[in-house]
Amino acid sequence: MNAAVTEPIAHYRAAFDAAQAGHTEGAAQRAAAFERFAVLGFPGARDEAWKYTSLRRLEARRFPARDAAGTPAALPAPLAGHRVSIVDGRLRADLSTGGLPAGLQLRSLAEARTAGESLAALLRVGQGGGTERFAALNAALCPDVALLDVAAGASTEPVEFVVTSTAAEPGMSHPRLVIRAARGSTARVVLRHVGDDAERLVNSVVDVEVGPDATVHLYRLLDNGARTFHIERIEATVAQRGAVIVHDAQLGSGLARLDLNARLAAPEAAAELTGLFLVDGSRHLDTHVHVDHLAVGTRSLQDYRGVAAGRGRAVFNGKAVVHEGAQKSQARQSSRNLLLTLGAEIDTKPELEIYADDVQCSHGATTGQLDAAALFYLRSRGLSETEARSALTRAFAGAVLSRMDHAAFAATVRQVLDTRLERLLETQS
Repeated sequence: MNAAVTEPIAHYRAAFDAAQAGHTEGAAQRAAAFERFAVLGFPGARDEAWKYTSLRRLEARRFPARDAAGTPAALPAPLAGHRVSIVDGRLRADLSTGGLPAGLQLRSLAEARTAGESLAALLRVGQGGGTERFAALNAALCPDVALLDVAAGASTEPVEFVVTSTAAEPGMSHPRLVIRAARGSTARVVLRHVGDDAERLVNSVVDVEVGPDATVHLYRLLDNGARTFHIERIEATVAQRGAVIVHDAQLGSGLARLDLNARLAAPEAAAELTGLFLVDGSRHLDTHVHVDHLAVGTRSLQDYRGVAAGRGRAVFNGKAVVHEGAQKSQARQSSRNLLLTLGAEIDTKPELEIYADDVQCSHGATTGQLDAAALFYLRSRGLSETEARSALTRAFAGAVLSRMDHAAFAATVRQVLDTRLERLLETQS
């Protein structure tokens, strides 16, 4: 390993060594996780999982780790009656509001360990994919874990996790959220990443376990500042007749990578993974979605829509693997993308791997510009150029937005999207 590779690793090793003093247990597991990160290192130009995304700028940064949670910028209005705040990777009861709805139990890492929870499970590192290295770094450095348990048979009110950092100061944080939905339960969880314009790294892990006949709705809003490097790995394992439903809105960060993985591990398990992303200015968003069909009668939907303008660039890779023996499975993929200006770019790659013969699978991808005839028609009805382009762009995004069945979440996504569209379209008029 040459000096150019080892030098950034040495920075993170120093942060790990400093953090070890605060970890009262699990030293060996955390050390093994860090060594996994060190072995994998930062991805290079030949790493297929990072083909369109360079992390050279991130490699060159030296973000300080925070040994105590500071004061975040003012938090936005909550999207649920029950809010849990995570600052610099630590649960903050003093910034949380509304308590928890019936049927939910929230514990910190220390509380979970006192109750006998396995550290190996709480700090599990997902294998494979482009973000395994960063999931391992998270397991090594995360100062806390938010463990949310949903009681069997419960149908709970929505709860919001707002994840942020100390205001106006550079740094890195490693938040980790574990959600476990017991048999027959239904949970609605809003995951909202916010932050100011300080330069920072947010390296997040979300681990979701969906029990038999249970359903987890995850509403994710990425609305960090424009100088944030954001890396997130979401792992969902779904049991028999269970379902994970993800509504993803990526509207922030300067450079972001999401790996969203779903394992349909038992008969009739289902995953519905839909999302919207907007890249403008010099923003870069990279999304990889992977679904494994491992049992009979499993179903998945991947439906993402992207909008790019300015020098913005986005990457979408959606993959479904129907494994041997997963007969009667259904896998559908759709990636539709809209380029509003010259210079914008979206690279999309839908993939299917099928090792069973009695299945229904489809995939498709399109990338184009606004329809000239539709623009002409709206202009003829009295709309300005900006209004016509905005209306067509909103209609394009509407198919995904209409699936967002949490009213406050959907309204916020629309508001952020409308504000950004208005600003960028006016600059092009």
